[in-house]
Amino acid sequence: MRRLACFGVLASLGVAAACGGTSSDADESSGTSPEEENTGPAPDTADTVPEAGSGMTEVPVAVRAAPTEAPEIAGQAISEFGFDLFEQIRSDDDGSNVIVSPASVSIALAMVEPGTNDLAQEQMRTLLGIDDPETFHASMNALEVDLESRTPAGFGGEGDPGEITIDIANAAFLQMGYPFEDDYLDTIGTNYGPVLREVDFEPDPDAVGRQINDFVADATNDQITDLIADGTIEPETVLALVNALYLNASWLQTFDQDATTDAPFTLLDGSRVDVPLMNGTGTSSAAGDGWVGATKAYVGGLSAQFILPDEGRFDEIASDLGSVVAEYDANRTDGAEFSMPRFETRTSAPLGPALQSLGLTAPFQPGGLLGIAGDPLLLIDQVVHEAFVAIDEDGTEAAAATVVLMLPASGPVSPPVPVVLDRPFLFRIVDDTTGATLFIGQITDPSGSA
Repeated sequence: MRRLACFGVLASLGVAAACGGTSSDADESSGTSPEEENTGPAPDTADTVPEAGSGMTEVPVAVRAAPTEAPEIAGQAISEFGFDLFEQIRSDDDGSNVIVSPASVSIALAMVEPGTNDLAQEQMRTLLGIDDPETFHASMNALEVDLESRTPAGFGGEGDPGEITIDIANAAFLQMGYPFEDDYLDTIGTNYGPVLREVDFEPDPDAVGRQINDFVADATNDQITDLIADGTIEPETVLALVNALYLNASWLQTFDQDATTDAPFTLLDGSRVDVPLMNGTGTSSAAGDGWVGATKAYVGGLSAQFILPDEGRFDEIASDLGSVVAEYDANRTDGAEFSMPRFETRTSAPLGPALQSLGLTAPFQPGGLLGIAGDPLLLIDQVVHEAFVAIDEDGTEAAAATVVLMLPASGPVSPPVPVVLDRPFLFRIVDDTTGATLFIGQITDPSGSA
């Protein structure tokens, strides 16, 4: 077991970057000993020092390994989990806009998995689609590296190459002096490269919450700034695992702003609101029983898929979205006239109830996290998630963050289909290369953030 208090404070500490990301440089004063080095990329560290009395120190972590597995393994698992998670969340909702990031939630839970045992391990692997844990975690590592390395491919309107930014940041806030297992910390360090930070939750858990918020805000370009509200973290907390995901992507073919017009959008109750409707072309389209769909490509190998259920069939189609998307992918035809509303929305919600409804119950009970520390009382207390998506004529900005808090208990070719999203619709932002669903949601009212 490792008692983290034995590590000295690093020469350079901070609130900004995650280990292993491609968007920041490695800190040469990381304090990593020669014995801990390997041939993988060096971990990133931030370049600012916490204020005196912040109660935070940064500790060495195993160097993140170079990718060795295909990122598609993790990508497909994330999407399968994402459809299940989205359906569970939306089925508990009141019909409002819903946004969730399967990628962010999967990464956060994947950092828990190496510390699970017995039934908790079985449930976690079933939920995340893990057949071979070593291959899965190596594939997750490859997926993060692959996504963060994306550059614009092709050109948008007026010869503008557009932009693609994907940043993924992981962190672990650990209670100083708690007996974390060496093997667990080394495993998440090798595959997820988190910044490891020693903190003392007990005297002021809200102060640690603000440190987490600062980390997330920096990683998401200030799109998510208050993920952890005061009073969320208990003084007994010993571990907070954090993932933050940021996306800024231009359309491969942008919408002409002059073509955007105000148009009616029919809500689920039949009433109408006026929204700015963007008009242009999609990459592909298809139609099925009770729905039509369209895809619009981003630079960098990503795309947004939209499914428009027929009137009166929204819940039916939404509840089977995974199958509908598979049918869409099998039958889509290149090109489409495509219109969609400009919108901006966010969802913030605890995910514990949804995850337990999906069968992940044992990690929320004592005895299932012995691989993290030799504490039979350790359990997951809460899983907090927030996602934001804004889509306009130029492209999409999106962000998500997930925090897991742990404490001890006491077909055939068809003609292109014109698609006008003028009533509630479903969508996902997907990486075409790996199949990973980065964001998934429903828009029932694009005129507001409900």
